[in-house]
Amino acid sequence: MNLRASIARARVVAAPRAIGAQQRGFQSCGVLAVGKESAVHEEGRAEKVEAHKQDQLEKQKQGKGHWKDELASDSESIIKADRDDIDTKQTISELQKESAKAAEREKKGQ
Repeated sequence: MNLRASIARARVVAAPRAIGAQQRGFQSCGVLAVGKESAVHEEGRAEKVEAHKQDQLEKQKQGKGHWKDELASDSESIIKADRDDIDTKQTISELQKESAKAAEREKKGQ
């Protein structure tokens, strides 16, 4: 058997599989909401998200685009933190400020 005959035979054997293959139909899905799953029912969430999106788009146009945790889902934020892709100095200072505010509120409450 020569090479040309073996190629022709392979085409005949492979052809029924290709003809019987199913084709994927057109599918669509609904618009997915952005943001934290833990803040789904937070009041004014849509306005906050829209403001963050517009801010991010404006910064991207200026070439200053960066990660916005406010637009990420909880799981995206966790993955980003696990990969150590976040600015820890900024995050630590923010946590320290939040802790100081919480301590101040607790002190006023007693």
